Amino acid sequence: MLALDSRFPTWLLRPYLDLADSNGGPLHAQNLEECWRSFVEPANPTFVPQRALSPGFRIQLAREAGPAYALTDPRQLPENLRSERWRRLCAALDEWTSLREDGKCRLASLLHSMCLYQLLLDLIPYDNFGADRAAPDAVRLAFWRASAHYIQHLPERTSNYPGADISVFEDIALNAPTIVPECFNATAKVFVHKAKNRCEAADLAGWGDRLERALVRTIADADEFTSGLFTSRFYRGLGFLPQLTGDRREVARVMDLAESHARNIKPVTPAQHLLYRENLHAVMESRTKEALWLGDKNEALSRSLKVIEVDPCDSKAWAELGEIHYLREEWKQASEAYSMAAMLGPPASAIGRYMAGLCFRKLGQDMLSAFFLKDTLECDPLGISPRHRINELPKAAALDALKHWNNRP
Repeated sequence: MLALDSRFPTWLLRPYLDLADSNGGPLHAQNLEECWRSFVEPANPTFVPQRALSPGFRIQLAREAGPAYALTDPRQLPENLRSERWRRLCAALDEWTSLREDGKCRLASLLHSMCLYQLLLDLIPYDNFGADRAAPDAVRLAFWRASAHYIQHLPERTSNYPGADISVFEDIALNAPTIVPECFNATAKVFVHKAKNRCEAADLAGWGDRLERALVRTIADADEFTSGLFTSRFYRGLGFLPQLTGDRREVARVMDLAESHARNIKPVTPAQHLLYRENLHAVMESRTKEALWLGDKNEALSRSLKVIEVDPCDSKAWAELGEIHYLREEWKQASEAYSMAAMLGPPASAIGRYMAGLCFRKLGQDMLSAFFLKDTLECDPLGISPRHRINELPKAAALDALKHWNNRP
């Protein structure tokens, strides 16, 4: 217990390690508390977060927490390191086959949020699935499995990923129109995937129409909060369509609608407040990318700062702020943003360390640059870029020692 609290990143991201209540960490860590409550209190509404981190997140976090936490199944954690909640999770996994279908869906949502994607692939069968003949909970489980499979196999550059298997998402989108919100979520997955891989505009427009029809069905009987949330998500996704055709004015119009709906949502419960902030985080992150696409670095900076306001402990948000400062050649501000990303831990702590090192070199702070580059290499011994940068440091006795260490066999 003491070991997890002794390091800031593991204290901040502790829910991933023992399902403890959040210490005020990033929104994606706070999601775990609501996923847990949804699982153990089945009378409550199902909680489905928007964001999903890459499998590399848990690998990075295990480097901070220790080898015992480098796991793909909660039952691999030694008994003496398990919290009471963790033990309940393990017991539920042992009883997976006897759980009610709704309980499996809620547990799947929790495991997905914990980035335990391989475990979902092991638990949920795929053979003979057909959305047109499956029960609603079977469709929901198939969605979680398909999402885990998609994320598990994402390459580093997702824009070059035309060969991904999205067949289950397509099946749900086309053949399970009454299963909400899974039909909407599946349709959005297909739409965004096709947009990122620059499919034909007519094909994307067709999927945009399907996404709109899925939205109508999803919000038909929904409360005001849910309606606003999914409408905002719809417009955020739809922004890819005019971007594909190069229609700058239409991109701005559609994204204005996404932001307007996101800000006008009125959350009431703690879960709704979290979903509200998570959605606004996603919208402003997309709007930052929109501004960069339009070539407006001033607006990109303004919007990136708004992402930080929504989620101040998200290392990825700080790294993206650092990137904008870097593009603006504001080395001091970039170094500070990247240093914050490094301090907050995964998923962006490694890139934060490396880029902070580059910024400090730009500022003539060679010793600070050396510290961050050394730290980067210690966290990722196979990294090539920090090795090159260390060798480029100026000549000095201490730095020469660092270079000898860097170039060891």
